[in-house]
Amino acid sequence: MSEKDSKNILLSTVIELIMENDQPMASSLLVAELFEKRHDNVLQSINDLDVPDDFRRLNFQESSYINKQNKEQPSFNMTRDGFSLLAMGFTGKKAMEWKIKFLEAFNAMEAQLTIPPVEGKIQYRKATPEAVKSFEGVARYWCFLEGLNWEQGKRQIEGAIRVPDLYEMDALAMSSAWTYLRMCMRIVPPKMRGKDICSKDELSPVNGLLDYWAYCGQSTRDELLANLCGDMCIDSLECLPKSYVPHAVSLIWEGINHESGKTNALKEASY
Repeated sequence: MSEKDSKNILLSTVIELIMENDQPMASSLLVAELFEKRHDNVLQSINDLDVPDDFRRLNFQESSYINKQNKEQPSFNMTRDGFSLLAMGFTGKKAMEWKIKFLEAFNAMEAQLTIPPVEGKIQYRKATPEAVKSFEGVARYWCFLEGLNWEQGKRQIEGAIRVPDLYEMDALAMSSAWTYLRMCMRIVPPKMRGKDICSKDELSPVNGLLDYWAYCGQSTRDELLANLCGDMCIDSLECLPKSYVPHAVSLIWEGINHESGKTNALKEASY
């Protein structure tokens, strides 16, 4: 059997989620197996996530299993949101295919859950075509930054915000989509921080724009740098991976345009 045929068979594997408190969850063991990672490394990545305690409690449930030596070992069961945050650090074409399959598995299981009827009718306001077009434009730019084609990026966003089609979003889903997209464009995943870091020359676009913003804006360069690092969840620019330089440049331009009084496209497009 060729390597390609083996890969296709593997990717056809049905992802089996578990139910905890009427909520579908993915086991860290399954994530480690399908993403071809050591389980202890997956556990370490979960523990290293820089998230609030309440988010961790809600989305990463401690569990255990019995290994081949008949010893109890720790594991985690994670919600869709927990998995999505963890998987941000898994890169590569094959990893992207698994991310999509996991999100599709969450969608399928959630669709099977019984939703109790509610009295009255809930009115949903569909997002305007202009708002959808604006979101698609920025989402396509994010795909460019990440090296994804549009179909891959679209399916990842749909899975993350739990909608069947981005082009049919209501206003509430649109707000969630912007929140998710901004997180993807801002935050450097914990696993990538300090890896494949930039040289001084490679950081020159970021430093140059910070100098420009400090000159024409209302904040000091140190303040702007601290805000940028905070938004991207890195300690300093020395921790910025090469692949996230375009993300940093985009964030700085967004801040410059907002401070100069231009339309805040991300906010306007949410309505």
